[in-house]
Amino acid sequence: MKKIKIEIGKKCDISLLKGINYKSFYKQNLISKIVAKNYSKAKGKDKQRTNNCIICGSKSLKFATSVFSIQYVQCQKCSHVMRKYNYSKKFLEKFWKKKGDIIAVHSEKGQQKYRSKFLSLPKVEKILKFSKKKKNFNWLDLGCGNGEFLKSVKRKGIRGYGFDLNQKDIFLAKKKKLNVLRSDIEEFQSYIKSKNIKFHVVSATGYFDVINDPVKDLKIVSKNMSKNGILMIDVPNYESPTHDMIRLFPNESIRHLSAVQRSSFTYKSLKHLLAKNGFKLIFRWVYGLDFYMIMNYLTLKNKNIENSSVMSVFAKKYNDFQKIFDEEKNSGTLFIIAQKN
Repeated sequence: MKKIKIEIGKKCDISLLKGINYKSFYKQNLISKIVAKNYSKAKGKDKQRTNNCIICGSKSLKFATSVFSIQYVQCQKCSHVMRKYNYSKKFLEKFWKKKGDIIAVHSEKGQQKYRSKFLSLPKVEKILKFSKKKKNFNWLDLGCGNGEFLKSVKRKGIRGYGFDLNQKDIFLAKKKKLNVLRSDIEEFQSYIKSKNIKFHVVSATGYFDVINDPVKDLKIVSKNMSKNGILMIDVPNYESPTHDMIRLFPNESIRHLSAVQRSSFTYKSLKHLLAKNGFKLIFRWVYGLDFYMIMNYLTLKNKNIENSSVMSVFAKKYNDFQKIFDEEKNSGTLFIIAQKN
């Protein structure tokens, strides 16, 4: 069996990538609370208890954690973590149409340009290293949001497509003249069938952790990919310091285990999903923003840390601190590239 290539670490200027002041952390924390409140209001007909693991089907589920009253359970077989309740398609469509804009806070003023340079472009370039085709092919971005990722794809001379349920994000993506639809994957599949489109590359950043049925969606993806197509998945890692902090301090949670997340992957459950759907794992990039989460919790506990020498050193030496977690291979992001068998 061929050994999987692994790359450790990803440097960034955390002050440019993220807001590191009290106001920014408070705002992100408030968003998580508002989202959880909206999901908690769901009526009985709009939610259903999770009785089986959505990855491997096992019925052996145990309580994992609770964040803003949203409970999560963990599969004892493949280790996947899921919300205790599943929400109906009607509820989700209504949320993303009317409430989706409350979580569309991607950056503070002046950060968007750096985000594109740090987040999107490096991923696109990394994927192309494993693709035999470099230009003039079809690329699908699942849950494309405001098109930040597809914009980098387009700049490489590649035909990009995307879909998302967030109405505001799709509006922003269309303003960038990107080929996107407001739909779910099944509706999008009807569209590409009518156009006879196949994809050589499919990317998914923060998609498979949000949807109700990752196995079903990946099967649809596979059917619409060309032979030896390339798949990139980028999801939060439940077995990380970031998620430890969330479990220990749920009232100060930001970013992950938000109510919109149907589930949270472990490396084991992600590999299970890939193998089950005929994909071979060929690359893993180990990085995260775990130390950023520590900065978050300290700041929310005492807002005066914002202007302290402690925060100044944290920001200046951020990459050195984060490298510690990355080298342990348990940092907050599960970034993989796989090939269709």
